[in-house]
Amino acid sequence: MNKTILTGLACALVLTFGCAKKNEFQAPPAPEVTVQNPEQKDVTVYQGFPGRLVASDHVEIRARVKGFLKTIDFEDGQRVKEGELLFTIEPEEYQVAVESTEAKLAQAEASKKLADATLQRTQEAYKTEAVSKLDVLRAEAEMQGAEALVMEAQAALDNALLNLSYTEIRAPMTGRLSRRTLSIGNLVGDGSSTLLTTLVMEAPIDVFFNIDERVLIPFLKMGVRETRPGSEIPPLKLELANGTLHSEEGLLNYIDPEIDPDTGTLRARAVFANKGTKLLPGLYGKILLPNNIKNAILVPDLAIQRDMSGAYVLVVTAENKVESRYIKRGSLVDTNRIVEEGLTADERVIVEGIQRARPGIEVRVATPKLEKENH
Repeated sequence: MNKTILTGLACALVLTFGCAKKNEFQAPPAPEVTVQNPEQKDVTVYQGFPGRLVASDHVEIRARVKGFLKTIDFEDGQRVKEGELLFTIEPEEYQVAVESTEAKLAQAEASKKLADATLQRTQEAYKTEAVSKLDVLRAEAEMQGAEALVMEAQAALDNALLNLSYTEIRAPMTGRLSRRTLSIGNLVGDGSSTLLTTLVMEAPIDVFFNIDERVLIPFLKMGVRETRPGSEIPPLKLELANGTLHSEEGLLNYIDPEIDPDTGTLRARAVFANKGTKLLPGLYGKILLPNNIKNAILVPDLAIQRDMSGAYVLVVTAENKVESRYIKRGSLVDTNRIVEEGLTADERVIVEGIQRARPGIEVRVATPKLEKENH
């Protein structure tokens, strides 16, 4: 009886567990990613070059004649126009010199008149053989000597007038003055041209900057090597030290004839009108040189990854397989990056779910949000 019961239980257990289904492995669903075709359009990118603002002109105002400083006719830091009086050196000594040379000139001219009359009478007398040929030659020599004295006296007068004009020192151009170096009553021009102040032209203003030879070649194709009127050089922008852009555009107006072999850079100069004198000499500024790129391919910068081989993006093929595309990165345009090589406009680039995608695996492409909303 006991054996029969045990045998029945064993058969029941065998039937129960023997009929159960076997465990089968269920593969996880393919990861979902969001893709986007690269954007293709014309863009303008700017290459930045650090520079320094420099006054377009700078003049040292110096005394050109010796004398005591009589007047100072400006305030330190004042803006002046061309021709305005800045300093006066006591002119009395030079006025006397002018009057003295005027008297000598008058005397020389009187002597010339006498010599001229003597020469004419001698020539008339020679016709009647009243005087000899030697007398005529002597009269001609006296006439030439008198003319030379007139020329000498005139040159002395011109020099005296020039020295007198130097006693009034005027602004050679429009600009801003620095502080004066001397006060009224000081002796100036004693053996040297004494520095009195400096005058700086603020408008227009120059910006000198250096172009690295590695980035120079593309701009050479744009014509930046030629600064003549009519050359197709695009206007430049100026970024100041605080990151703001100056409101005016500038023009490239000079490039050194050769690259500096010590620095590997080419020195260039841009000019800005500086209306309202908002820019000051000595400021730091970054020149932004525009480069117009036709049909540029752009992808979100966050979609680009890097490994030991370089920069790449992940794309989804027509079979929904993930592949990597190594690319050559270009400039950043807002949040997008220009792709110079390695990608076409019809590729499906993964922009979301990158962390779940690996080259070679199959993925599910997420339905765009607009389509989901329509459904």
